[in-house]
Amino acid sequence: MNALNDTAPAAGLAAARTAAARPKRQRYFAIRKPLAARTTTSLSVAFFLLILAAWALISGTGLVSDFFLPQPMQVVATAWTMYVHNGFLWDIAVSIYRVLVGFCLAAAIAVPLGLLMGSVQFFRSLLEPCLAFTRYMPATAFIPLLVLWLGIDDTQKFSVIFVGTFFTLCLMVMVSTLSVPIALIEAAIMLGAKPGQLIFKVILPAAKPSIFNDLRIVLGWAWTYIVIAEIVAASSGVGYVILNASRFMDTATIFVGILSIGCIGLISDLLFNLGARYLFPYLQRARS
Repeated sequence: MNALNDTAPAAGLAAARTAAARPKRQRYFAIRKPLAARTTTSLSVAFFLLILAAWALISGTGLVSDFFLPQPMQVVATAWTMYVHNGFLWDIAVSIYRVLVGFCLAAAIAVPLGLLMGSVQFFRSLLEPCLAFTRYMPATAFIPLLVLWLGIDDTQKFSVIFVGTFFTLCLMVMVSTLSVPIALIEAAIMLGAKPGQLIFKVILPAAKPSIFNDLRIVLGWAWTYIVIAEIVAASSGVGYVILNASRFMDTATIFVGILSIGCIGLISDLLFNLGARYLFPYLQRARS
């Protein structure tokens, strides 16, 4: 009897804890419900640490040879040498310059063209099949032709990035423009808006957040193409450094090059997110 009296409060306490924990778990895994900023940051950092721990465990225990997978501290030491003594920052600056020029050229043409295609059926029917057809052609297949036509200087690198990003970005902007609610356009027409006003006063402001997100995504692809372009024909840049390291089987240097590109991509992503918060604060308020 006494045992029953002792276990009853404990069972009640456990049930209360379970009931209290259930809403918390439901909040973590709720569909399209935002988490607190501290929780989001903690989850992101924890996953990075988890990958780092797995890497250290696999390479430290000898499951994989250093020749194929260098240890994290070996990569850190190589990065120190490259950044401090070998002028790797200059190669990064050269690659950033090439990516920005090629990507900005592509965006300067693709955004207005995609906006026009998403707004006017005539231009969509005229250009979409050709752009969709060209989009499936791999940009890397154009590299021999671009080397033949433009040589091996920076113009060829800009062209590879342009070919790799322009067609997809144009179609993504078109789709973002088409996602503007038709009721918004019809309301503007009823109020007497002219075609130019419809595009620049109604459709473009409504589609701007999605177009901004399209630019963020395609900028990441530009880094893929610059590495390929620099591997094929270059005397500087991150891709050139990775190619040289591969000739000597220097996996630590290859890791530094790859991780450096990842860090640059992460920084550019953060800058885009900060830009979105500044340019479209109403979206943040709507989500919260």
